[in-house]
Amino acid sequence: MKYHDSMAQAQQKMTEVCWFLERYNLPPIPINYHTIYSYISKTNDALCEEVEKLLAADEKLDNFTLENLFNRYLSEQDSSQKELIQGVSNTLTTMDTSIDQSSDTVNKYIATLDSSLIAIDDADTNEAKQLIAELINASYELKGSQQRVHESLLQARQELKACQQQLQKIEKQRHVDPLTGLYKETYMKDKAAVWVEQGKSICAIAIDVDDFNDFNEKYGQAVGDVVIGKVAKKIRSYVQDSGLPVRTKGKEFIILLPDVSLQTAKEIAERMRSGVEKLKFISSRSGRRLPTLTISLGISEMHNDNLDQLTSAARHSVARAKLQGKNNVFFDPS
Repeated sequence: MKYHDSMAQAQQKMTEVCWFLERYNLPPIPINYHTIYSYISKTNDALCEEVEKLLAADEKLDNFTLENLFNRYLSEQDSSQKELIQGVSNTLTTMDTSIDQSSDTVNKYIATLDSSLIAIDDADTNEAKQLIAELINASYELKGSQQRVHESLLQARQELKACQQQLQKIEKQRHVDPLTGLYKETYMKDKAAVWVEQGKSICAIAIDVDDFNDFNEKYGQAVGDVVIGKVAKKIRSYVQDSGLPVRTKGKEFIILLPDVSLQTAKEIAERMRSGVEKLKFISSRSGRRLPTLTISLGISEMHNDNLDQLTSAARHSVARAKLQGKNNVFFDPS
């Protein structure tokens, strides 16, 4: 994003950004500053609309939320990195194929060369002996050279595979929230689209950590981050490879479960609720036990292959769960 502000305009906006960050207790880190500066500058309509919705709904603004906004609306790195990874991956695949083709060509050439040299040697006469000897020597030198090329190509293949593994690691990191180890919301949309295309049914479990904002204010964000990480780990343990655990906001999660019955989804949600409630948190500074945290969960089934409706219904059920006293599971059959 490029700005064309005068010095006076820039100073005015910086003042407004600082005021905004202070008002919502946000640290002035680069991503937060960049995101709010863009919001104040009105340079990105989609970003402004999203921030206005969050403010109107009195949603908690935290580092995670602003980082998501930055990645969705301002960061060019995400798309360019994806294109780079895909481009390099395609190149590696092409080179790997070329290595196979070159190897086949070398082997065929060596076999043909051997049979031709034998045929020439059998038909040798005294008059052509010296010429044939020179041809044989030159041919075997070429054969050795081709063999060295083949060995070099094999080494290159190993290096390319190592590079490909590193790219796959980068690709995974691009989709995973570093604090919790859960997937990011952008990956959820891509994965759900694949499941829909495969004709799979999907259930969603939305999760909200009860009274977490109060916990954060009392014990600090550093402690809150540790606690959220442990809650996320416990949630993930009930999903394993059977579903997709996603962190959607600071204290909110979505679990997508493909080809799982509604009854099974309810059972998984109840195990999650009970498991989180049993977690114990101890302050590393004082050694004292911190308050128990609970979660409220909402369940929904996909209709009309619409992911937005699925997650919206699950979040609506979470709100109903909170109205019923929190620390419970709610499903709205309507």
